[in-house]
Amino acid sequence: MDVQAAPAYLLRAGEGKKLYFGGAEISVIASPEQTNELLEVVEIFASGTFYFPAHFHQHTHKGIYVLSGEVLLSFKNKTYHLRKGDYGHIPRGVTHILRTVEPNTRLLCLTGPGGVVSLFTQLALNQAFQKEPLYEVSDKVDFQLVDEYEPARHVQEVENMDRPNGTKPYVIRNGGGEHFIVEDQLFSFLARQNNTDGQFLVLMTDGPKGKAIIEHYHKRHTECFYCLEGSMTMWNEGQAVALNPRDFLHIPAHTKHTYRLDSPNTRFIGFLAPGLFEPFFDALGTPYYSHVVPTKPGPARFDRVLKNYDKLDLYFVSPPPDGSMNAVQAAVVSFSFWLSGKLTAKK
Repeated sequence: MDVQAAPAYLLRAGEGKKLYFGGAEISVIASPEQTNELLEVVEIFASGTFYFPAHFHQHTHKGIYVLSGEVLLSFKNKTYHLRKGDYGHIPRGVTHILRTVEPNTRLLCLTGPGGVVSLFTQLALNQAFQKEPLYEVSDKVDFQLVDEYEPARHVQEVENMDRPNGTKPYVIRNGGGEHFIVEDQLFSFLARQNNTDGQFLVLMTDGPKGKAIIEHYHKRHTECFYCLEGSMTMWNEGQAVALNPRDFLHIPAHTKHTYRLDSPNTRFIGFLAPGLFEPFFDALGTPYYSHVVPTKPGPARFDRVLKNYDKLDLYFVSPPPDGSMNAVQAAVVSFSFWLSGKLTAKK
């Protein structure tokens, strides 16, 4: 796989290719071509009712994050009522139904290759040309319609706050997930590698206005940043880019980058594919048992990062570009990473 083929790109809120299906506007956020066949992301906006019938994906896992409004996510044994900030996870091979229940519902939907962008591209064409059967798609699309499927009728509110292990369907309430603290920022895993067979990670970041992190790049995975609340600055190959709610930035492998939170309450969701960067967060962070951003900063375990530097898909470039480190701190950081790279013979 030529990981350098995927481009870095910015999408402002409301931008992106538009597809229309089932009464919904579907914005293409990340196509397989844009992510080197690693990830597909769409933003679905339904001004009225949007219904997607029973189906499953044979190869790709799926994540759904509700941006606004309300959604019913139905399985054979349970139907969940998702609201703003809730996350739903559907493993491959699991039949499910999606239905909006409030006007002006907006949600993010992500899958691996052959998933949501590939599917809605073909379905939009089928609808536009009145093709029958409507849900007939090519073999390149990972989609299987399920007939005569009866989902659970009893609707449950989303109360679960924990991320389970394993490839099984689950939902997480707004503010839930597996939490880690790094200084004054709160990281929350909504999906780990063991939930997606390593296809992708879903990670929430919350924090106050702060300083930029160390500039770095990766060689074997791509990162996607979608701003949910507040404002932040991303540096992409040295170029500063302001991100506000619903702005999206794709950072492919080999792209130097960093970020800084710029408002008192900033939240962004990250999609990382494949999920091999997970050990970095375990090394850097400390488990935290609250969904509220800490008022007292916690540790940032760079000692563990340096100790495991040879095992991480992480390559240090330079201290933060916003000058938040003084000359002595910057020199110490630069030397530490240089020495770790030499000692581990990292390639």
